Amino acid sequence: MENVRMPEKPSIHNPYSERYLLTRTFQTDQSLVRLITYDGIRDVRVRRVTQYNLLLAGALPLPKLEVLLAFSVENARRFSPYLQICEEVKDLGLRAVKKIAERQFVDMRVAVGDAVAITLRNGIAVRGICQAFSKYNMVLERHREFLLVYKHGIHTFEKNPY
Repeated sequence: MENVRMPEKPSIHNPYSERYLLTRTFQTDQSLVRLITYDGIRDVRVRRVTQYNLLLAGALPLPKLEVLLAFSVENARRFSPYLQICEEVKDLGLRAVKKIAERQFVDMRVAVGDAVAITLRNGIAVRGICQAFSKYNMVLERHREFLLVYKHGIHTFEKNPY
């Protein structure tokens, strides 16, 4: 498979861009987006994606730094068995790190088509096939469905874990 990076300024028409996934792919007319945050799960309608926030229907803007993972609520049942909890990381009680200089470096050299295993800062562990990535996000595929992972929320990353 060809190594393809998402453009740094993703178009609304790029099917792997954060904006397209959150506002078009993950939510249809009546469906919602499931956001996994440090404080738990939020099922919402995403109205707009800005540089630092997600603008939600009927709610205050949500800072992207609080969001770790996103996918369609319609696919939640399919994903649930594959979202494991790493108790060791969960017990650390990690929160968002706002200053880039204070973030833990995680080597995430990956190519489209690589299998990856990711543990997020809240202890959720997920595996999938990398479909696209940008400076800030990674799109994983699991059973023909997509997950949007925010890189700032990654605690550990492993390439080709299978």
